[in-house]
Amino acid sequence: MKIFIMTDLEGATGVAGNWSDFNPGGKEHEAARRFLTGDVNAAIEGAFEANVQEITVLDGHGAALSIILEELDSRAQLIRGRRINELEGLDETFDLMFAIGAHAMAGTPNGLLTHTLSHVGIDNIWLNNKPIGEIGLWAALAGDYNVPLGLVTGDLAAVREAKNLLGEIFTVAVKEATSRFAAKCLHPKVSHKLIREAARKTVENIDRFTPYKPEVPIELKVEYHDSERADRISERKNVIRVNGRTVLARGDKMLEVYSLLLH
Repeated sequence: MKIFIMTDLEGATGVAGNWSDFNPGGKEHEAARRFLTGDVNAAIEGAFEANVQEITVLDGHGAALSIILEELDSRAQLIRGRRINELEGLDETFDLMFAIGAHAMAGTPNGLLTHTLSHVGIDNIWLNNKPIGEIGLWAALAGDYNVPLGLVTGDLAAVREAKNLLGEIFTVAVKEATSRFAAKCLHPKVSHKLIREAARKTVENIDRFTPYKPEVPIELKVEYHDSERADRISERKNVIRVNGRTVLARGDKMLEVYSLLLH
C-alpha cells in the first residue's frame, strides 16, 4: 500500500501567531518546522504500524521548505522545493492520502490562520457554487487520481470542515483557535500519540473511504484580492470573467479547472 501525505504549516501542533512569526525569517520559524516534522513523523509511524509499504510526503507550505529532512522518518521520501502542481508527485498508484497540518478556509469563524491558498492574493474560492478551502481542493484533486483523503489533522475548525465535506474520515484536532492568530494547543507528546493512532486506524479502515469527485461539469470560481490578477487569468481560453476580481472555469476534471485559475 502507498500513502501520499500532503502537509501544511498553519495547522501543525503548536503553530500560532502571524505569518511573519513562523515563515522564513520569523522568530518561530525553526520551532514551527520542528512541530510540523513531528506531526508528519507521527502519521508515518502510525501508517507503518498498519503495514504500509511506501510513503511519500509533500512539503506543501509556501516555498515548500518547511519539513526538516534530516529529522523526517527515514522510511518516507520527501518532495520539497517550489512545485508545479498543488499535489506534486501524486498519481493513481497511491491508495490513500493524509493531510497533516491543515487549516480552515478563508472567512471561517473560530478558525486559526484562516485563508485559502493565499492570505494576501485570494479572497474566496467556490467549487460548484459552494465555498471550498484547501482541504476540499486537495480532496478533489486527489479524486482525479481515484485517491481518497482519509485523515486530516489541524486546528478544530479545519477538522470540522473536513468532516462536513467528506463525512466519516479520521481527524485529529491538535489545537483550538481562541482568535485568528492564537490557539489553545495540545502538547506535542499528546498530539503525536493521537496522530499516530489515527493514522494506523485510517490505514486499517481504508475500505470505508471513497475518492471525492465533484459533480460534473465542475465549476471552479475564484475571487482574487485585486483585479490585476483577474485581468491576466481572464485572458486564458475557457475562462469566464464574472466581475472585476472574480473568474470561473468549467470542465470535467478538477485538474483542468484548477490549472486554468490557480496556476
